[in-house]
Amino acid sequence: MYFGVDYYPEHWPEERWTLDARMMREAGMNIVRLAEFAWVKMEPELGVYDFSWLDRAIEVLASEGIQIILGTPTAAAPKWLMDLHPDMYPVDVYGLKKGFGTRRHYCPNHAVYIEHSKRIARKMAEHYADNPHVVAWQVDNEFGGPCYCQSDLREFRKWLNRKYDTIEALNREWGTIFWSQTYRHFDEIDLPAYSSSDGFSQNAGAGDLSTPHNHNPGMLLDYHRFFTDATVAYQKAQIDEIRAYTALPITHNLMGHASDLDYFKLGKDLDFICWDNYPNNMWGKASPSSASMAHDLMRGIKEQNFWMMEQQSGPCGWQHMGDTPEPGQLRLWTYQALAHGAEAMVYFRWRACTVGIEQYWHGILDHDGIGRRRYREIKQLGAELAGLNDVFVDSQNVSPIAVIKSYDNYWSHRQQPHNRKFSYGMLLNAYYDAIADQHINLDVTSVETDFAKYKMVMMPAFNLMTAEISAKCEAYVAGGGALLITFRSGTKTWNNQMSTLTVPGHFREMAGVELEEFDSINFGRTVKVKAEFGEGTAAIWADVLNSNGAEVLATYDSHYYAGQPAVTVNRYGEGHVYYVGCDLDAVALGELMKLVAQREGLVPLLREPVSGVEIIAKTKDGQPFWVLLNYTNEGKRFEIPGDHVSLLDGSSVGGLITLAPYGVMVIRQQ
Repeated sequence: MYFGVDYYPEHWPEERWTLDARMMREAGMNIVRLAEFAWVKMEPELGVYDFSWLDRAIEVLASEGIQIILGTPTAAAPKWLMDLHPDMYPVDVYGLKKGFGTRRHYCPNHAVYIEHSKRIARKMAEHYADNPHVVAWQVDNEFGGPCYCQSDLREFRKWLNRKYDTIEALNREWGTIFWSQTYRHFDEIDLPAYSSSDGFSQNAGAGDLSTPHNHNPGMLLDYHRFFTDATVAYQKAQIDEIRAYTALPITHNLMGHASDLDYFKLGKDLDFICWDNYPNNMWGKASPSSASMAHDLMRGIKEQNFWMMEQQSGPCGWQHMGDTPEPGQLRLWTYQALAHGAEAMVYFRWRACTVGIEQYWHGILDHDGIGRRRYREIKQLGAELAGLNDVFVDSQNVSPIAVIKSYDNYWSHRQQPHNRKFSYGMLLNAYYDAIADQHINLDVTSVETDFAKYKMVMMPAFNLMTAEISAKCEAYVAGGGALLITFRSGTKTWNNQMSTLTVPGHFREMAGVELEEFDSINFGRTVKVKAEFGEGTAAIWADVLNSNGAEVLATYDSHYYAGQPAVTVNRYGEGHVYYVGCDLDAVALGELMKLVAQREGLVPLLREPVSGVEIIAKTKDGQPFWVLLNYTNEGKRFEIPGDHVSLLDGSSVGGLITLAPYGVMVIRQQ
């Protein structure tokens, strides 16, 4: 197992490097990521390259048995390069050109910047092609961020031409007859930037690409798709340069739930997925389940294990900081990642930097470079993990349920969220939590995955639909699978037009229901729901359903549609389709999903749920094992079935056990 840290030797005196490398080795570290922001150090002037400092740093680290991940530095172009081509700066949605001063100050569609990026990647790959200490490459750093410059406009028009072939097809798919928006040719098309009716905007306002601007929904969706494809092409341009010199694996560090780009597309050209996890920073504090779901999504991108490239190791932020990790939390976060599919752990960062915007982004060491509690905890963890290489590397997660995430649907919902309170991401999280809280494991993956390996597939608010996706769902259910869909499913075509099919559109026959009408619930109003699983409330949306043979599991209990179906299940072939026509409060949703799990024979790992505890089922070489995680600062006492042995210390584990505050167990049944 790789166990290491992100290191920036260019930030520190060279005489310190030897001590850092020794302290890393003493902490059990065997890998370091280098150079992903060091372009000006490697190319101080156009065409003048200096890798000597990096060579020396690599040799110092290698002398302590530490291997290297090299990052291409294209997320932070040097000032001399930007001065040569100032039109490479990105332009925001209001038409204002951004400037120098932080990072990611480039447009991935700018032809000149692409060539400079390819060149620095090529020079690095050529120089380090035969270096025995380099074991992997990372392209750029944390892709994302929109641009509305002239380079984007030119490429957007070309992209649209390739997709639609004729302007007539584009006009038809976008429905440009509305408000006299019909185009005569592709050169008339602009970018979906600032427009004249923006005072009426009602968008959800989440994310960089979520502009507060009113444009044709087909155009907005295609811009998201275009920008993903442009980023994929920019990434591949660097991958191709590196691949010309080495067969080493290449990756890019993703950002969990970030959804400005389609990570399923971005992952196709990568040899493995890695990501950056900061559960507690200046911008917010993630729930344990949110982090677990992000891990599962990263595993689901390529349906294989992943690396952690940046795992939080200290209090962090730019202008201010989140909480300091408490004793035991670094270990807990590490095992959480390993439980969900990580097989390499790289912490950010080695030492808090004394300069720049990230002065407050602490790492394992503080600014003075002294190893204190966090270093001691990492050191202890390194020794512990050294004995678990054969447990986590090449292990598999056992998940009977898949949650389907669609970036296309994410973007469509973000542009037109139907209700001010609706969030596609939050809905996915709610269903994930409702199952995970029962100690039933899930995968988070794309609609392209093989449904047949799951007992149940959940597709909440899967709004944009195609005949091909419909046929896939029908075959899965007819063959015995269970499919769950919700309100705001099947109401649109794939290019963001409203469908003329009766809602839920392509899902209508297999779900056995059709929409009579709906209620967008606003202004503090709630609607009561009653069912065999209990009572609850809807506060965002209510589909008023007519059953066409579906069994009714819940009805509305207030408002003018009281007594009408709210939740149904329909037998279709050998399987079932569940339709949840409303949002539900967390308790009611949990009870509903408990009922669904029972009906579908999905057995929890524990007899009774334990709050604050997660249990992950895994296998290695056909041998099952569990990882038990306590996310609370108090001990948890509960019963586990069967007799087990601890893989941490060899002790016997069974019956009534106590899991310490922020405690971890890795156990295998005897």
